[in-house]
Amino acid sequence: MKVGVLLPSRFEDPGEFLADARAMEAAGADSIWLEEGDGYDPMLALAAIAAVTGQLRLGLILPDSPSPSGGGSARAFETLQHLSRLRGIVGVSQGGSVVSGTEKWRRVEVPADRDAWARTLEQAKPDFDGVLVPLDPRLLDILRNPDGAIDRSDLLLAQG
Repeated sequence: MKVGVLLPSRFEDPGEFLADARAMEAAGADSIWLEEGDGYDPMLALAAIAAVTGQLRLGLILPDSPSPSGGGSARAFETLQHLSRLRGIVGVSQGGSVVSGTEKWRRVEVPADRDAWARTLEQAKPDFDGVLVPLDPRLLDILRNPDGAIDRSDLLLAQG
């Protein structure tokens, strides 16, 4: 099951925004998505993410237009494709899902814990190719350590 992370369209610190994208890539996320609408220009933000990542697919969610141009313009999407080495994808929002080419993504909430995450993935499996989840520190921890907390007994403090 693919995991796509939906980043906010507004952010305070560009460095943190790009660091979040890199962290999600390192944790094994398939793609980063931004929605067309209010906020900063998603094509420019995706181009910035393309510059600091190497594997993440870069998704743009359009409200209801199946235009392959990426919303703003065909030229902007073509530029994103060139900068990202063809990692750009466009999806169309359809209620609780996003359709991108032959892939169907289910929008889900941030999981409360690993058990909730496992249930979410299992429920999405039969009908969807992936899940889209909003950015959250809990998600990063779950993606990095899917089987539970890392046993770090070497970090136990000695009581004296």
